[in-house]
Amino acid sequence: MAVELPPLRSLQDFVSDAQFTAPTFHDRERMENRMINNLIYYQTNYFICAILIVIVVGTLYPKDLIIGAVTLFVAFVLFGIAESREPRFAQLKRQYPSLLPVAVVVLAMLVIYTLGSILVFIWGVTVPIVVILLHAAMRKRNIKNKFANTVELFKEDVTPMTILLSKICSAEEQQR
Repeated sequence: MAVELPPLRSLQDFVSDAQFTAPTFHDRERMENRMINNLIYYQTNYFICAILIVIVVGTLYPKDLIIGAVTLFVAFVLFGIAESREPRFAQLKRQYPSLLPVAVVVLAMLVIYTLGSILVFIWGVTVPIVVILLHAAMRKRNIKNKFANTVELFKEDVTPMTILLSKICSAEEQQR
């Protein structure tokens, strides 16, 4: 099955004609239903919003965004190598026992030195997620939205958001 991107909803429908209310935390099922339906209905709008926010952060702090991303990437790769049970890395650890502690200290110094850049990168990644989740939680569904979601139930279209939500749900079920 091919992944299809749903149509872009109008800015008027997305923001100006919208009714926003505080999420109903006491009724978890209702809040989850609202969020999931909004995430699916407005997924193209959310995707564009996320790209625009990352572009704004990247335009304001381009060097910090790149340095933060590279530093975190290097840290995760080195952590993966350090935890690896692959024979060539195990042999390297046995051959040079002081290599791992020195690498950890150097990596810690690198992370501390680039902490501001790491925070800019984390800010650039988390702000779009927070904006999307806040809009999805607070945006009341209108008749057009409810109708489109009902029609979607009978279609078997695969969209990026349905794939993401199914992965989240399956990971949540595995933890139970």
